[in-house]
Amino acid sequence: MPRRSVDVRSVVRHPDPSQLLYQLREIVDERVYLDHGVRVGEGDVVFDVGANVGVAAAFFAAHCRATVHSFEPVKPIYDILRQNLRGFPSCRAHNVGLSSSSGRATITYYPNADAMSGLYADPETDRLFTLECFRNVGMTPDEAERALVGRFDDSLMLACELRTLSSVLRDHTIDRVHLLKIDVERAELDVLNGIEDGDWDRIDQIVVEVHDDDGRLTAVARLLTARGFSLATEQEEAMQGTGVHLVYALRP
Repeated sequence: MPRRSVDVRSVVRHPDPSQLLYQLREIVDERVYLDHGVRVGEGDVVFDVGANVGVAAAFFAAHCRATVHSFEPVKPIYDILRQNLRGFPSCRAHNVGLSSSSGRATITYYPNADAMSGLYADPETDRLFTLECFRNVGMTPDEAERALVGRFDDSLMLACELRTLSSVLRDHTIDRVHLLKIDVERAELDVLNGIEDGDWDRIDQIVVEVHDDDGRLTAVARLLTARGFSLATEQEEAMQGTGVHLVYALRP
């Protein structure tokens, strides 16, 4: 298992350096998934849902010594994820997405903006969202427009496999998930709805990125509160004005 001194920056690769730098700053430097009382320790099980290229998985393995199951349904992204996690024997990469039911689906893949890929992707909506984020981090309108060139022009529709979280727990004989991290670009309720009644008590903590379209933030908050979690919500500076929030759910 990697030592705590492993530098995630030295082992994780991404075809777009700007996307990688953002993820490293958010996950490794700011430790966004260990905020509001969230704790992950040695041997804890983390479900990394919407793993992208594996920055979060590498962080949990290297800095927390956790066992990480990473779920990434987009095959080209999964291939990078698997390569990035080769040096982390406590990580297991799954080329599936988690959803409300198991089966096959079609997912949108943006080769030039892979973190925005997803089941509910929409090029114009995603372009406007990214434009706002660029402005929030200090780009001028002209700089933001130039940075967007080509990001959402080319998208591919790919087949993918979906599983429910409860089916994964059964198939891999996992008794407890110490942290469920969800970042799935508007499919967050689908992931949560794939947890059967008898499995909610197996989950200790949840950090979920919520796109607040059509009241989704309220729906997620009500669901998690009903399942016995206490909540904290925040919006990162880069997300101001976008409707994207992080929800932290812990057992009281």
